Amino acid sequence: MTESAASNSTVDRDELRKNPVPGCINHPGRETTLRCNRCDRPICPECARKTPVGYRCTECVRQQQSIFDTAIWHDYVVAAVISFVLSGLAGALLVRLGWFVIFLAPTVGGIISEIIRRAVGRRRGKYLSYVAVGCMLLAGIFNLTMWGIVYLFIAATTVYSRLRSISI
Repeated sequence: MTESAASNSTVDRDELRKNPVPGCINHPGRETTLRCNRCDRPICPECARKTPVGYRCTECVRQQQSIFDTAIWHDYVVAAVISFVLSGLAGALLVRLGWFVIFLAPTVGGIISEIIRRAVGRRRGKYLSYVAVGCMLLAGIFNLTMWGIVYLFIAATTVYSRLRSISI
């Protein structure tokens, strides 16, 4: 080992003794040099959440996500009623068409999700897609035929993906 390498490692150790590595804000016993790029608090790799702009602590990520959750309690009721009624009606009509349901169900799911979006004033909610799909499945209990199940699967996945994409 060269003399300069030995002196550099000694300097690093001496500096570490003077300035100890801070512990994670959630796990004080874990030493870390990783910091949240928003609040600059020390975080361990387990607590770090990768975002497009760097690593953030869970609290900063939670604060950022709460900005986007704008739904009011009655938006969930509106979404439930609309999805139950429209899916029940569409399911009763489409099941009679047989295999054409494969082509029509995504369109019906898109229409139902757009009606829900407009009815709730384009507000976003974390569980809005779950409520809509759950009520669609409840309405589908009345059409438990092969084509009814195909309709439910295709339309429900369409509604879920359309509402989920605006929720996140």
